[in-house]
Amino acid sequence: MAPLTYAGVGARKTPEPVLAVMRRMAWYLAEKGWHLNTGGADGADTAFAEGAALRRTVFLPWPGYNGWRGSQCVTYTEASLDGLAAIAARHHPAWARCRPAVRKLHARNVAVVFGARASGFTPTRAVVCWTAGGRVTGGTGVAIRLAERAGIAVFNLATMHPRDVCLAMHRIARAGEAA
Repeated sequence: MAPLTYAGVGARKTPEPVLAVMRRMAWYLAEKGWHLNTGGADGADTAFAEGAALRRTVFLPWPGYNGWRGSQCVTYTEASLDGLAAIAARHHPAWARCRPAVRKLHARNVAVVFGARASGFTPTRAVVCWTAGGRVTGGTGVAIRLAERAGIAVFNLATMHPRDVCLAMHRIARAGEAA
């Protein structure tokens, strides 16, 4: 059975009431056996990471990004980032206009959604996010497009009630148990 892993991502400018929901949801999901993948950005990523506590992996675009360090963090070599960036480029509408640092951030989103580690990929079972108006934009948009094209469920807290998201996550967990 595949591990119960989800990606917790979203806008850096996620409103504080939504960040509070993300912290509670991440704590609740951790209590139910879910493991969080996130990217360490300010806003949504940090809120999910705070709530999930030790049941998390923080994928970083470079060592020490946003002050993240420790055994729960995964960083990449330039060659590994290049491979992840090639995947991100296929899912970003304006890749050619992205600066090198921004490309690394998008490459990191590939790792968050697909659980990229030296041992290979372990895709998440769901993406839980928040984007303004529920739109598919920015780095979160890349994560959403990656997930949708891979058949991974996406739950946007801008358009879904947190309780409905948790119920959907329970259904995913039960379906995995039955497999």
